[in-house]
Amino acid sequence: MRGAIRSTVRRVRLALAWRLRRRLGDGRVDRAIVNLAARWRPVLRKPVFIGIAGSAGKTTAKELLLSLLVHKRQGIGTVASLNAVPEVAKTILRLRPTHDFCVAELSEDSPGEMDKALALLRPGIGIVTVVGDDHWSSYGSRDAIAAEIGKLVGALPASGTAVLNFDDERVRTMATHCAAKVISYGMSPTAELRAENISAAWPDRLQLTLVHGAQRVDLRTQLCGLQWIPSILGAVGGGLATGLSLIECAQGIARVAPFDGRMQPVTTPEGVTFIRDDFKAPLWTLDACFEFMKAARAKRKIIVIGTLSAYGTSIEKKYARIARRAQESADVTIFVGAWASHVLKTRSPGGQGVLRAFNHVRNAADYVNSISRDGDLVLLKGTNKQDHLLRIILARDNTIACWRDDCDRESFCVDCPHRTKPSGAVIEMKSVPPSSATPRVATSLHSPVDPREQVIVGLGNQEPKYAGTPHNVGHEVVDRIAASLGLAWTTTPDACIARGSSRAHAVCLVKMRSNMNQSGAGLRQLSEALSFKPEQCVLVYDDLDTPIGSIRTRLTGGAGGHRGVASILEAFQSDAFRRVKVGVGQPGVIPDRVQYVLTPFDPASRAAVEPAISAAEARALEMVERHSVVEMP
Repeated sequence: MRGAIRSTVRRVRLALAWRLRRRLGDGRVDRAIVNLAARWRPVLRKPVFIGIAGSAGKTTAKELLLSLLVHKRQGIGTVASLNAVPEVAKTILRLRPTHDFCVAELSEDSPGEMDKALALLRPGIGIVTVVGDDHWSSYGSRDAIAAEIGKLVGALPASGTAVLNFDDERVRTMATHCAAKVISYGMSPTAELRAENISAAWPDRLQLTLVHGAQRVDLRTQLCGLQWIPSILGAVGGGLATGLSLIECAQGIARVAPFDGRMQPVTTPEGVTFIRDDFKAPLWTLDACFEFMKAARAKRKIIVIGTLSAYGTSIEKKYARIARRAQESADVTIFVGAWASHVLKTRSPGGQGVLRAFNHVRNAADYVNSISRDGDLVLLKGTNKQDHLLRIILARDNTIACWRDDCDRESFCVDCPHRTKPSGAVIEMKSVPPSSATPRVATSLHSPVDPREQVIVGLGNQEPKYAGTPHNVGHEVVDRIAASLGLAWTTTPDACIARGSSRAHAVCLVKMRSNMNQSGAGLRQLSEALSFKPEQCVLVYDDLDTPIGSIRTRLTGGAGGHRGVASILEAFQSDAFRRVKVGVGQPGVIPDRVQYVLTPFDPASRAAVEPAISAAEARALEMVERHSVVEMP
């Protein structure tokens, strides 16, 4: 009966909240919630208020601390990883005067955010885990991030307690600005609360000895990896600050299972074990994952890396560094997402099966699940909101049909009601049906491409409605090359091809007949039929990041956000394509980039792009001549 009543009350609350948000808007509702919590907080005199801050590990520290406290006391904490000021306010409103404690995870997303949360929570105990590079774009330095996090320590009363990670120099410094008692923790011999005798080599779970003064307690956790030590010690320090004994803290932590998406092991019926660390992927946290995989004992180790965050500048170089580190730690490394193609240059010759890159999660899922077998250990490291890498596991038993890359939901797919609705699936390349007037392919067209013959591929969309659009300048360039060399196009079901020579250098011109974004599969088939390699190809295509009227060239590299190029690099698993990029970018911000590239040029833009098309024609032929000279015996 009580369960039914609680369920009814919960549904009524959700319905009322939904109606209120529709009427007032999210911003006004959040302000109202914060104001109510500010009025309710002074009434709550019995509960001990505990704030937890840090760039990483605070959710785990919070959940571990809750596990310690609820065994003997009553209280609540913030839900999941929700840590914005309105979420802290909601937690305070759920608190009752009879509760013993309230644990709140505090956000440092932007400067000043901590001030609002602290004014509301007014904590007596503060726990700080580590200072990293999360939210670097909002602060510009780790010191600035540390200053924001350190506000928690500065806000504690003299009667309170700060629990600080002394292994982190910036956290250790916070003790000098603290009026409260300090419990230091870490692996350093100078820390008051220490971890010793540590081991965590998979398949073993994290084990350590807790040391506090003369006390020593062995702790066998259910957690995976060494990176949880700051969270564990922070939670134990919080427990000690509330009056628990060291052994009570150890017993509480031993009961805690790994958390969803945070180094969470999932073993399939086929015997493949996935380590889900797919909640978020700040760049600075990846080294700990690689160390875990390097030390792990498994028949074969596979690492899947999705979208990284908190990477600052020079993203291409940082992806390349991460790719090299990953390959040192695993037998197979797979990157997925918009920046995946930038890692292909780090692969050693002949290592195509060691490093792979995919633009879409569905393609990565197909590959991972096709190669994984009993005894494999697979680490999934990504940013859930962007990647939803959990779909790789769900695809094994066909419990996922949604392959969208842009849903932006914070929740994991297993909790999403739309997961079984087909959407966002990668479309296999389908050829444009040839008309009855399409001529038969000439016999010479099927002859293999000579190693010295160069292939110029103009990217675009074959359908007539896309003629004259920015996305079709690649087609225009190769059309002009064909006209200038007097070459005739021959149409096949999959491509339009023209072969001839330029200044005695053999040339094969190609326009794929598939959709631009699915160019890769068709071009790969054509390369196998005509026996040419990526090193023989020049790709010509539009570039929104280059001003209209200009061109840029590259010898290798990633896709740079161009989906047609991304599909080609993925299909070949190589970035060894030379590029001629025709600028179609406009001054200012283009509101709808997709609409812009698929809409014919207006007269002014057409006049502006003409010089770039002519320059691209000359540059592509120049690349052919230079490459042919190099390749000549």
